[in-house]
Amino acid sequence: MLSCKKENNAPNNQVEKVAEEDFNPLKRERIEELKKKPQGATASEVASMRQQALSIINHRLKNGEESYAIIEADVWEYEFYFKGEMSKPGEYAGVWIDFKPDNTYEYGHLQDVQGAGRYSYQFDREELLMVDNKSNEKPQEWQVKAAGDAMVLVGTHIYKDNAIQMKLSRVKDTIRQ
Repeated sequence: MLSCKKENNAPNNQVEKVAEEDFNPLKRERIEELKKKPQGATASEVASMRQQALSIINHRLKNGEESYAIIEADVWEYEFYFKGEMSKPGEYAGVWIDFKPDNTYEYGHLQDVQGAGRYSYQFDREELLMVDNKSNEKPQEWQVKAAGDAMVLVGTHIYKDNAIQMKLSRVKDTIRQ
């Protein structure tokens, strides 16, 4: 708000900064809600999410889900990861994920396999659903933006990944050796 008077009636050239949420009660209420919410999911939420995601994957596989070279050809190396802040260039060098034709995947760093899981890729919806084999890991769902040897994964709200984006590049299997 601008103030043109001081106590001595002289003009005031300073501007008081008032936050937008002070004028917008809905925005103020939403900010308060976000402050109260815990970060991440509880163990019971993760278990429920995993059960739901595995049920979806099993249903899709039972109905003859196809395999797509756009996902499974070669290995994907992480280039950038964004969650509120962009990763530094080279920070994910050698970190990879390998999608297999049998709807499984492995991930790791150079020759070290650090984990595995199951996935479902819906080509028509450009949607990738992933469930790690580790029972304490929540599922992940991504919108896939693929172009040749580059792929961008944009998190969805279903499993609380909507604040995450990442860019991967197709590399040869030799990254794992």
